[in-house]
Amino acid sequence: MRFVWLSLVLVLAAGLVYSNSFPGTFHFDDYPLLLENPRIIDPSFSYSSFLDQYAGRPLTMWTFHWNHYFFGANPAGYHWLSVVLHMLVGVELFFLIHQLFREKLLAFGCSLLFVVHPLQSQAVNYIWSRSVLLMAVFGLGALILARKFPMTALISFQLAIWCRTEAVILVLPLILLNRSFQAPVALAGVNAMAFVYSLVKYAPREMVWNHSDLLGYWVVQPVVFLKYLSLMIWPLGLNVDHDLGPMPWWALIGAAVVVLALLVQAIRLRERYPVPCWGFLWMVATLAPSLLVPNSDLLNESRVYLPLAGFTLMASWFLVRVTARRGAFGQWALAVLPLLLLVPVTMARNEVWNDDLLLWQDSARKSPDKARPHYNLGVALVRQGQFPESEMEFRRARDMDPEDDFSYAALAYCAERRNEFGIASDLYRQALRLNPRNTYAREGLQRIQGQAKG
Repeated sequence: MRFVWLSLVLVLAAGLVYSNSFPGTFHFDDYPLLLENPRIIDPSFSYSSFLDQYAGRPLTMWTFHWNHYFFGANPAGYHWLSVVLHMLVGVELFFLIHQLFREKLLAFGCSLLFVVHPLQSQAVNYIWSRSVLLMAVFGLGALILARKFPMTALISFQLAIWCRTEAVILVLPLILLNRSFQAPVALAGVNAMAFVYSLVKYAPREMVWNHSDLLGYWVVQPVVFLKYLSLMIWPLGLNVDHDLGPMPWWALIGAAVVVLALLVQAIRLRERYPVPCWGFLWMVATLAPSLLVPNSDLLNESRVYLPLAGFTLMASWFLVRVTARRGAFGQWALAVLPLLLLVPVTMARNEVWNDDLLLWQDSARKSPDKARPHYNLGVALVRQGQFPESEMEFRRARDMDPEDDFSYAALAYCAERRNEFGIASDLYRQALRLNPRNTYAREGLQRIQGQAKG
C-alpha cells in the first residue's frame, strides 16, 4: 500500500505542476507535421507505415491520428494525453529505480524530481514532442519487465522504437538487466536496418548523411552535452530554440576533454559508487542517438526528457546520503524539497508555453541573433493579425539567414496581402529556388498566377 500511496503522490505532483498548462496550444511543427499532415488528418491510418516508415515514428503518428479523430484541432485533448503520459513515466521510474537499488526513498526522490523538473516542460507542453513521452513509457516498461517477463519486455521495446527510433539504444540496459536474453540485440539490429532503409527511401532534409555540416554537428556535441547538464543543474534560461553561436576551438576541445573525463570516471568508479555512476552512464547512453546522429537542431530540450532520469537519480542519491543522519522524517522532508523549489519555476515556464506569441517573443529575446525564432515570432504575429510587426520579424529572419526559403515565402505572403503581386511573385520564386519542395511558396505562386489569368 505504501507503494500505491507514493505512486499517487507522484501523479498528484505531476498534476499540480502542470495544472496551469491547460488547455495548452499548438506551436511550430504542430501545424505542418500534425494539423496539416495527411497521415494524421485523413479518415484512415496507413498501417503499412509500421513497416516502411521507421524514421516517421509510426506509433506516435497513430496516436495523433486518433487524437485528431476525436478532438480535431482542439489542443486540450492532445495536451491531456501528454500530461497523463508524463504521470505514467514518473510512476514507472519509481518502480524501476526501486527494483534496481531496493531503496524506496532514493526511488521516490528520483521520480519526484523527474516529474517536477522545469527542463521537462518542453516535452510535456510541446504537443509534437509526444514521441519522447511515448518512448519513455514503453522503454521504461521494457526495462521493468526485462527480468521476469522477457518476451513482454521485447514487445514493449519494439513499441518504444515505433514511437521514436532513438529507443533502440535501450538495448544496452535491456541486456544488462537480463544477460541471458539475446533477442533484444537481434530486434535492435532489424530495427536499425529498417531505419536506414527508411532514410534512404524518404531522404529527410537535414538528417544523417543529408545534413549540411556533418563534421560541424559532431564537433559541437560535447558543448551541447555540457549545456544539457547545466540546464539540469540550474534550469534557468530555458528556450524553445537555443542559439549556441560561434565557439572558439579551445572551447570545443575543452568541452570534449571534460565530457571524456566524466565518462572515464563514471566507468572507473561504477563499482564503488554504483548509483551516481550508472545515473551518469544512463544520461550518456540515452543522449547518444541525438548526439551522434546529425539532425536539424543542435540542441533541443525535449531530447533531455529520458536522460534527465539519470541526473535526478544522481541528485536523489546525493540528498539521501547527505541527510542519512537526520532520521526518516528529515530524509523524507528533504525528498519533497524539490517540489517546493522547482514547481514555481516549472509553472512559470508553463505560462510561456500557453501562448504561442509569448513563447516566440521569449525565444527571440534569448536568441536574438538566430533567424528561426524571429521567423516563428512573425508567424505568431500573423495569427494575431499583427501584420506590420510580423513583416519586420520576417525581414530580420531573412537578413540573418539569406538561405532560409520560409522567410522569403512569408515576406511574399505579406506582399500578397497588400496586393503587391509582382513583389510577391518574385519572393515566392526566390523561395522555390532555395527549396523546390516549399509547398507554401508553390501554393502562393499558384494563387497569384490564377488571379492573373482570371
